Amino acid sequence: MNSAVTKTLLALLLALRELETPLSSDEQSVLQDVGQQLEIDPDYWDFIEEQLMAVIEANSALNHLYQYNKAKLDTLDGQIPRELLPSLGDLERELFPEVKEVTTFDGQPKDSTATQPDEAIALTSVILKTENQDQTAKQVSFLEQVSDYVKTYRFFNTYFCDPKNQTTVPSSEPLIHGQVYILFIDISPERKGIDAEPTPFPDEALAQVWNEQETLTLDAIVTSKNEDFSINAQVKQLTLPRSGASDRIQFTVKPNRFEGRGYIRVELFYRGYLLQSKQIAVLVVPTAGSEIPESLRPPQTARITFTTTNLLSNEQLALLPERVLVVNVELDTRDGSIDFRFLDRTQGNRELAFYDTTLQPAALGNAIAGIRQQLCSTLVDGYYGLVEGSLEQLNTWLPKLADAGRELYRQILPQNQGLLGDEQGELLQAALKPGTVIQVNPVLGKVTIPWGLLYERKVKPSKRTSVCDRFTNRDLDCTNCPNKDNPNFVCPHGFWGYRYSIEQLPCWVSNKHPSLSALVRQIQNDLPLYLSFNVWREFNLWEEHQKKLKATGSLELLTCEEIPQLEMTWESHGNQLDLVYFYCHGGVEEMPKRPYLELSDDRIYSNFLECYESTWKHHPLVFLNGCATGDYGPESYVSLIDDFLNAGASGVVGTECPVSEPFAEHYATEVLKRLFVGEPMGQAMLTVRRELLQRYSNPLGLVYSLYAAHEIALACPVSRA
Repeated sequence: MNSAVTKTLLALLLALRELETPLSSDEQSVLQDVGQQLEIDPDYWDFIEEQLMAVIEANSALNHLYQYNKAKLDTLDGQIPRELLPSLGDLERELFPEVKEVTTFDGQPKDSTATQPDEAIALTSVILKTENQDQTAKQVSFLEQVSDYVKTYRFFNTYFCDPKNQTTVPSSEPLIHGQVYILFIDISPERKGIDAEPTPFPDEALAQVWNEQETLTLDAIVTSKNEDFSINAQVKQLTLPRSGASDRIQFTVKPNRFEGRGYIRVELFYRGYLLQSKQIAVLVVPTAGSEIPESLRPPQTARITFTTTNLLSNEQLALLPERVLVVNVELDTRDGSIDFRFLDRTQGNRELAFYDTTLQPAALGNAIAGIRQQLCSTLVDGYYGLVEGSLEQLNTWLPKLADAGRELYRQILPQNQGLLGDEQGELLQAALKPGTVIQVNPVLGKVTIPWGLLYERKVKPSKRTSVCDRFTNRDLDCTNCPNKDNPNFVCPHGFWGYRYSIEQLPCWVSNKHPSLSALVRQIQNDLPLYLSFNVWREFNLWEEHQKKLKATGSLELLTCEEIPQLEMTWESHGNQLDLVYFYCHGGVEEMPKRPYLELSDDRIYSNFLECYESTWKHHPLVFLNGCATGDYGPESYVSLIDDFLNAGASGVVGTECPVSEPFAEHYATEVLKRLFVGEPMGQAMLTVRRELLQRYSNPLGLVYSLYAAHEIALACPVSRA
């Protein structure tokens, strides 16, 4: 959505919509030719653009409106939310409601929902091919929505001011150690400050909460990592009107660093919901006039590291769980450390924990590698090929997982190392009640962590350590259990994956996924549900698995054993897909390090998935069930998530390590049964995980992770079972 072609065409359509003087017949004729050329061969853009600009520039009123809208789109960098654009079929039905069927040159019915090379090109072509294009532009509903968005977008501005002379400190100048500055914050249609990229403020997320109010109160939180800066207050309120600029709030900031780059985090919340997060990087020098090497320029930079895509409503705010914890995970590009920020987003926006500046990738990586290695050992040496285990197996393997999970927990939440104060530790524990939905935002850098395997109780690993035999008869808080605080007993209720539901939202910053798209909480399915079932046919159970899936409800099961079949399926049913399921191999090539999914005949790579951008209109959930593969985990598929999101997916379910086929088949069958009756995917995964533990003494439900909203569910249940 941010190409030069897209911006030119959208600017033209918006100008035609606003044009008061009708186009001449000659202008209409040229625009019709342009529409035909866009449909037949859009690759000849240079020639098409020349014709188009000749018409625009010759009409002063049209040119004025075009230049105005083009400037707006340039400021936005073309970042129009994808959901504002209709499908080609929807547009044709709106413009030509009486047309029963469109046929192609060979006499076959034309599929108006077929994949188009570029949405903006296809939509513009349809409009320009009509007569009286300016009247057509006024008629179509999507242009009104795009126009409203372009006119009402605002920016989250931050900039420094010298309090002595009340002048703005240019981004080309550093700050001076020990000197006091004012950090100004506002939300305005005007871009101000030091942001490198024009990321709009997410006004659309607040669309349903205004009611009769003319203003909303947002909370701005300003913190400094490593105490690089002294800040007079951490939280202040900002008043946001329906349109136009907000008030301007200010924080007093003083650089504590003697020299080098310091970091400030600025976050905006509405009723505890994180709307937007920004990192400001500022060069601090010892004295005025200090020389700045080229490698440290520009002295001031800022970038948006998180923008919510979640549409809030008063109903949603009221119905969400009582306590929801947000964890922002960010890779610090300065020193490679991993930062964790824990925020209770429903209890007054209070910061519960910390920026951890000591957790280096090596330490975190070792802890993560240790727990995944232990998970693989549990699978291969303890439960391989099994669904049903025994208490003896659980006693052998769960204490080892708890030991590794405790190590990871202490790395991420080092409250026993003095980095969390007693009060903060108590607040964090108070927020984490059983059933809590924990939202993880991997803000920058795809830091994948097996959150479900974190173990939050003390454990004393030894040959005498065993699983508490009382857990099946106790609640998740182990009320009145005499073994609750005994480190010689491991309780499954101490694992995050049994205690909480964890959603890892696919919101990371990525060059492959640059445009804003709404966080999808509902798969727009009809009856039957269309399921793309992609398999590696050498697996023993895939045909039995297929029969079980068919028996679960009203499904159109589109089975593909080889890539040509998959291509035909996605091309003919892309707009109908509700679930995209890979029951196959996956991994990363040795050289180059390319992730792949492997069907019976060949491998699927990122470039293959890129070809299906924005073709999945029902926002299917992607389920990656990687069976019996030596190199399969988040590192294998996490970069593919961008491609699935670009194709229109609502999210991904994946595994933390390879799993044996019998377990993978059982787990998927049980989870999908629950999804098909209307249960949210996050809850279904939590329930099946607990059932596997209680009924089969099998802890491997902890293997599966959700990279989507906890509430993601079907719009229309397909089964009553």
